[in-house]
Amino acid sequence: MSIPDTSPVAPMAPPANPANTVNTVNTEEVILRARKLTKQFGSRTAVRALDLEVRRGDVFALLGPNGSGKTTTLRMALGLILPTDGAIDLFDSDISNPDLRAQALRRVGAVIEQPAFYPFLSGRENLHGIATFSGLPAGKATNARVELALAQVGLASRAGDAYRKYSLGMKQRLGIAAALLTNPELMILDEPTNGLDPSGMAEVRGLIMQLSQRGITILLSSHLLYEVQQVCTRAAIIREGILLAQGNVKELLGAQNGIIVGFDKPEMLFPAVQALQAANQPWLRGAVYARPELGAWAPPGGWLLQVDAPAERASEINAILNAANLPPAEVRRREPSLETYFLSVVNAALPLVGSVAPVIPNTIPFAPPGSLGAPTGATPAGYAPYPYTSYPLYAPGAPQLASPPPAIGPQTSPTSTTPPTQGGPA
Repeated sequence: MSIPDTSPVAPMAPPANPANTVNTVNTEEVILRARKLTKQFGSRTAVRALDLEVRRGDVFALLGPNGSGKTTTLRMALGLILPTDGAIDLFDSDISNPDLRAQALRRVGAVIEQPAFYPFLSGRENLHGIATFSGLPAGKATNARVELALAQVGLASRAGDAYRKYSLGMKQRLGIAAALLTNPELMILDEPTNGLDPSGMAEVRGLIMQLSQRGITILLSSHLLYEVQQVCTRAAIIREGILLAQGNVKELLGAQNGIIVGFDKPEMLFPAVQALQAANQPWLRGAVYARPELGAWAPPGGWLLQVDAPAERASEINAILNAANLPPAEVRRREPSLETYFLSVVNAALPLVGSVAPVIPNTIPFAPPGSLGAPTGATPAGYAPYPYTSYPLYAPGAPQLASPPPAIGPQTSPTSTTPPTQGGPA
């Protein structure tokens, strides 16, 4: 759905970054910082020593399973509940000070959980009520601000309809319009696409992207990882209130980059590994057996090769294999998945606290030199056992190679915890 971008009418303040202007925000400026943030409810600790940094211009996602402390964190950021320990700085103001909190929150718009409006009032009438509650004076300036907010979320043509006639996506957009009334620099959205159908999700996703283009910083919580990957620039993952990872989304997913190679005969897998290792190219860092992603082509035997090499080297890998008389049936870039990364981090045995992207043992566990050759049925220390996504084959300089993995079929249970057999010397 196209969302119009209208300019404000006098005497209302313009958007943070109107269309057709250059966004010159300082992307290193931290506008929300949580320092050792902790919240306890009786004997239960909902958030534990959480450190977060939201920078100006971010579309920042706070990710975690249900009950991980996402909404509690956002409520503390808005001063709706007070932390048990730690602090939050909002626009360089410690919001534990009531006066500083009030000043900082004037620069913030928020939708926490499901927005609630009067069902028999129109969208426009509901926004006028919100404007009154927000302390905006009645008059032409506030009227113009209401109309602009409706236009920004694509509801101008339905502004006169009763709220009860709105779809779920329209109701969510009206909530965002209410948060836009104060012309905020930071928007905090709690599960903005929760409960929406695909069309509603697309509408809200497009709106978030447009708000970001206008220079508004977005902090949102979500568990819909596909949606987050499309719109967010930075993210943090929490579990049971503990920070597991935080950083730029592209950098967090960078460890998943690689090239997928498939063959129409499973017996070609092991010779292909040998051919790649024999090529001795500095950019060819290693390989793993990998199972196909959901919905992708599954070769006979059920296994692919995932090669740790730059995506632009795909044609050279193809040439190496063809020169060895091992023509691949498929050579393609491995698309990084936030879902794979999220599950790897959240399901890890130990939390990986910090701002650096953790290594994902079940996605690219490239074996260091000398680590191969473990006994049959054993798993090298630090590597994920079968049936995780992949298993180490080789790394340059390793003295031994792994033998082919078992086929995925009637003779091999997908839930087996026995890894592929490690082979002898090449």
